[in-house]
Amino acid sequence: MSSAVLSQLIQELASGDIQVVDLSGPLGPETPVIELPPQFAPSPAVTIKTLSRYDQNGPAWYWNIISLGEHTGTHFDAPSHWVTGRDLPQGTTDTIPVQRFIGPACVLDKSKEVADCEDFLLTREMVLAWEDEHGQIPA
Repeated sequence: MSSAVLSQLIQELASGDIQVVDLSGPLGPETPVIELPPQFAPSPAVTIKTLSRYDQNGPAWYWNIISLGEHTGTHFDAPSHWVTGRDLPQGTTDTIPVQRFIGPACVLDKSKEVADCEDFLLTREMVLAWEDEHGQIPA
């Protein structure tokens, strides 16, 4: 069944019926990481150590060792990551059906507000107002 979903996705991407928006960002030593209360283990910053860069360690390639906490940057938390989902069937990233990663979306364009204020915060009230104006978010 997952291959049928992927085939449909490929067809709709090719036809232009679906648009993919990449929300990821680059990772590096300046990437912010989650800050937890002191009693919990801290999330490490991103570190990058060069193994070779077209030099004597690897004359034809450039590669690195990258180290980071799993909450760094754009990421997905599987249900089993949290205690509330630890016993769920198909709750790990390798067992979640691919269909669960594909679905309708709505765009609330707040780029003007962010341009006017870099600390802009989208509130629940703003989302509810958007829903009143445009209808409910699709299921």
